Amino acid sequence: MIQRIQSLYLAAASMAMVAFLRAEVWVKSDLNAVFTMRPYALIAPTGEPAIFPYGLSALLACYLMVTAAYAIIRHDNRKLQLRLIASMNGVLAMLIILMWLLIKKADTAYLLSGHASYQTAFLLPFITWIANLLARYHIKKDEQLVNEDRLR
Repeated sequence: MIQRIQSLYLAAASMAMVAFLRAEVWVKSDLNAVFTMRPYALIAPTGEPAIFPYGLSALLACYLMVTAAYAIIRHDNRKLQLRLIASMNGVLAMLIILMWLLIKKADTAYLLSGHASYQTAFLLPFITWIANLLARYHIKKDEQLVNEDRLR
């Protein structure tokens, strides 16, 4: 059923990825320049975005949103839900590593003496990962209840 707790966790994972696409991941500021990294681009002080390779994180986030929504819809097939969550965890690991590498690349490319800081969007993939783990736990628990001999 859609109203199960794992559906809520998967919906939270999907909403976290929507928020990830809207927020800033990293900001580096100097006296006269501010570089902002969003999931889809690195925005220079001139306002011109550098899309490649920064857009790859936005594609991965879109994949995670769609996969979570599909897993919610396929509530009747718990084994498929478990496979989808396993693929989501792999993609989340790739997204976290990619974000870290892109931030390090941007930081070394623009050696400013200013202050660099991680923003709220950097934590959202970790929140998605925790929601996925909780959804996986509850799907497995539900599957064990179905496979038992006694009625629920």
